[in-house]
Amino acid sequence: MENTINFGIDLGTTNSAIAKFVKGDVVVFNNPLDYGRSTLPSVVYYKKDRIVVGNKAKEYLERDPKNVVGLFKRKMGTSESFQIKSINESKTPVELSAQVLKELKTFVNTGDSLESVVITIPASFDSIQSNATKEAGKQAGFKQVVLLQEPIAASLAYANMKKSKELADGNWLVYDLGGGTFDVALVRIKDGEMKVVDHEGDNFLGGSDFDRLIVEKLIIPKVSEKYTFNDLENQMKSASGKYNAKYYSLLNQAEEAKIRLSAVSSAEIIVERMEDEEGNDVDMEITITKSEFNDLIKESIDGTIEMIKTILTRNSLKSNDIQFNLMVGGSTFIPYVRQRVEEVLQIPSNCEIDPTTAVAVGAAYYAATKQKEVAKEKGEKKQSTISIKASYNKASKESDELFAARIKGNTEGLFYKITRQDGGFDSGLKPLTERINEDLPLVENAYNFFTLTVYDDENNVIETDIEPIGINSGFGISGQPLPEDICLEVDDYDNPGHTRLALIFERNSVLPTKRTLTFPINKPILKGNSTDRLWINVYEGPQTSLPEANKLIGVIEISGKQVSRDIAKGSDLEITIMISESRDVTVAGYLNMSDQEFKNVFNPKERDTNISLLKGQVTDLSSKLDEEIELATEKEDYETASALSKVKKEMETVSEEADKLSDDDVTDKRYQLEDKKRKIAQEIDSATKNKRLQKATDLYYETKSECEELIEASGNDHERKTYNDIVSQEGAFMATKSPLKIQEKSDELQAIIGQIRWRTPEFLKGIFAYLVENQAKMNDQSQAKSLIDAGKFAVESQNWDRLREINFGLFDLMPKGSKDEISTKIGFGL
Repeated sequence: MENTINFGIDLGTTNSAIAKFVKGDVVVFNNPLDYGRSTLPSVVYYKKDRIVVGNKAKEYLERDPKNVVGLFKRKMGTSESFQIKSINESKTPVELSAQVLKELKTFVNTGDSLESVVITIPASFDSIQSNATKEAGKQAGFKQVVLLQEPIAASLAYANMKKSKELADGNWLVYDLGGGTFDVALVRIKDGEMKVVDHEGDNFLGGSDFDRLIVEKLIIPKVSEKYTFNDLENQMKSASGKYNAKYYSLLNQAEEAKIRLSAVSSAEIIVERMEDEEGNDVDMEITITKSEFNDLIKESIDGTIEMIKTILTRNSLKSNDIQFNLMVGGSTFIPYVRQRVEEVLQIPSNCEIDPTTAVAVGAAYYAATKQKEVAKEKGEKKQSTISIKASYNKASKESDELFAARIKGNTEGLFYKITRQDGGFDSGLKPLTERINEDLPLVENAYNFFTLTVYDDENNVIETDIEPIGINSGFGISGQPLPEDICLEVDDYDNPGHTRLALIFERNSVLPTKRTLTFPINKPILKGNSTDRLWINVYEGPQTSLPEANKLIGVIEISGKQVSRDIAKGSDLEITIMISESRDVTVAGYLNMSDQEFKNVFNPKERDTNISLLKGQVTDLSSKLDEEIELATEKEDYETASALSKVKKEMETVSEEADKLSDDDVTDKRYQLEDKKRKIAQEIDSATKNKRLQKATDLYYETKSECEELIEASGNDHERKTYNDIVSQEGAFMATKSPLKIQEKSDELQAIIGQIRWRTPEFLKGIFAYLVENQAKMNDQSQAKSLIDAGKFAVESQNWDRLREINFGLFDLMPKGSKDEISTKIGFGL
């Protein structure tokens, strides 16, 4: 199967693996340097003259921690880098991941040239983290990288392992708890088709966090109790701390103890080779019992259970609607994890697949359905007068599968035949036409190879460019779902000076997807002026949340340097946004006023979490929460006040943990706290939804009344029809009780108002007069005077289009506070 990718890689936080699809089965490659193991520890060690990856690198964690890096997957997509002492350089998570991928290539002993690969990512990875993973693949030498969500990979591994047994229609869960990340996905099989319906996850929850808990909650307190230290935990977790090297050593021992506790009732950790503040040698053997460890991780496991409950509630399901919980990821080897999840949810745990390699196996099954895009070398191309473009499902549970092809070239006098490799099917010789269709019978639970051969009228074989046809009689997946809503940040005209989110793609939309939308730009862009920029933030997260509660994944940007003429405020910008199956975001723009197309105007943004800034944001959010509780109490809205008070407890915990962070903290704590802060902001937003709903409803009816009056006075037929269409939908969008959906309808009415107002001379003259009165507030008095003189001439000559442009220009000279005031008074910016 030279035309499909076939290779799948599980690029894990703590361990990675590589597998290949071979004629219906998957082979997991063994680690050539670690007999009996098929995984590679995701750890990189830098010496002056060489790079070591895997177990050997891990051995240096205690001896040379400043030159060893692990757990870097959790920082993919961030601006963080790791300083390597031996080479006096810093390495990014992308560069470190590339080293792991390069090492995995050495596992392959089949002589294959690895140019294309499927690499798995957590389902909860955002677009920036996904892009970073693709970049790591490119740096490792892969020319084509396709990303696959880990729960989908695990589902494919299980379903294809069971292909000799018909899987019943129904639902199951994939519970994927690895070394550094957690995903849970709801999988549904219906009519032989497998689909991921929903998911939840935490990119900073896994076995490495359990190791950290052992060190921070059990080891450090016991050592501090016996010896004299000044804040030992901070001295260990700070990059410049006296005991930072020892921290990594203890984490390594904690991991070994955790693994032993899966089989025995207690494990020992030895703390030595360090002195306390008084010069005393530390020498302790600390015993950790299984019950202590279980108590330690209970809160984390219960957190994963809450995520499962969220999925069930969101999809109107109960525990008895779920067939089983498929356990995946090395941390599911912990007996307490399986026991606790099954005990609370009353859903059977399914441990039939190897949790350490299941994701790599599933990735290989998926790779067998993906076409290679790597171009052949020119010398390898077949010389052919016939080109065949084929279309067919590469995985199917049906008894036969439709093969369709489009033929380019002269087909006159030509024939074709399709045969199955085992001799069990022969289509017979048929005339070759521009389009052909054939039902190909499949051997159940096997990989089916077919060959399409073209003949001339003398039965001579005609060379074509079609590769062998391969169809796996097993489960495929009906597309990867989008993990979060994708939104644009737009002006909130109901709250001048504020913004809100406009939904572009909804969570769980099947990838790839594409959408085109048009909206007026909110500022002029002067040709050649690099400081004049159209800047639109793109966020990932719930559309119902405030922008600051979501993740900024990039910006759409067009500057004055790119435009061929001056662009007036209010001109239409058409944006086309595309998201590939691997979560690549591509944005193209079209400006009607200059008749210009812009390609690749999306600039992704790395996650940059500054600890000082994070502390300030936590403080601000805490203050906002207090204000909302006070406001709800004053209005005797005790239900909202009660909901917010529960959030207050979470807020206090985050505040306490943020205060403890040192500026050079080496752990992932800042990212965990940032995610918690974001979730709290979303909870506050959700709890205060009723207040926003009432406000949105009142605004809608006010806007509707104003719009109706203006249409009666000055509206045209098109505006009247648009108004009637909106009003006819009133019952439906009011029933959603969604402030945003109601706000969207207010915006549509407001757009009609704006269209009518901005072509009305009296309105334009009124705005001009108001702006002239406020000339003293304007930033550039010389430019203001010039525009005002031009405006007076436009009024005299009744050039209303010119007056409209001048009003926009004067408005942009006002300071921000005055702009908001004017917007409120005269509805500017519509």
